[in-house]
Amino acid sequence: MRKPRAVIFNYSGRVQHELSTFFHNNGYETFIVTESVTCPIYGKKENEACAGPVRCCDIMVAVQDIEQRKSVNLFSRQLRMGCKLTSRNKTIITRSIVRDRLDHITARGITIFVNPLDFGIFAAWVKDCESRMNLTQRLAVMRRANRQASSKHVQFRLSGEDVDIDAQTVNVSSCGICLKISNPLKRGQVLHFSQADTEEGIVQWAKKLKDGWCLAGVTFCV
Repeated sequence: MRKPRAVIFNYSGRVQHELSTFFHNNGYETFIVTESVTCPIYGKKENEACAGPVRCCDIMVAVQDIEQRKSVNLFSRQLRMGCKLTSRNKTIITRSIVRDRLDHITARGITIFVNPLDFGIFAAWVKDCESRMNLTQRLAVMRRANRQASSKHVQFRLSGEDVDIDAQTVNVSSCGICLKISNPLKRGQVLHFSQADTEEGIVQWAKKLKDGWCLAGVTFCV
């Protein structure tokens, strides 16, 4: 059984240490996101559906100091994209509550906390979130390095096979690659790339597209 995972979107520079300590003391794997991204796993695709086959975390916390718009817009975009994490396990922590900006967010089940944070009340909310977690289900692998868009042709072989497979890169980093291929892949398959500057990778997720192609996320950092 895996650890629960919390992602903290920290736009204010405050509360981060206290939240990290709280989740660490409660056995959570914790990731801090400081840049403006819609999703810490699958990237900045603002107008597309979530491409991932599994959710990226069990709890999301957006910390906002004065201006709430970043946090509100963040969760609004995730809702439009079909984020796989239930809104009931998302929260905004803010110093200034502007009710007309929050009505449509709270109507979706997202919780608002006032900063300074009452950790007793917050702990009760986390406990409620835990009742909706399934720690036997895997989560997406968190990226360890920023990825850049790419459209290069690559070739690889599946472990134990001697047939080259063609693919096109979608994005790349020092730690992983997203591929678009015609051959369906499965999680856990080992790929051996023919280019000298790459290495073997393991498929972390794969998704069949409507046009018959397949997207696959491959990590080199294993």
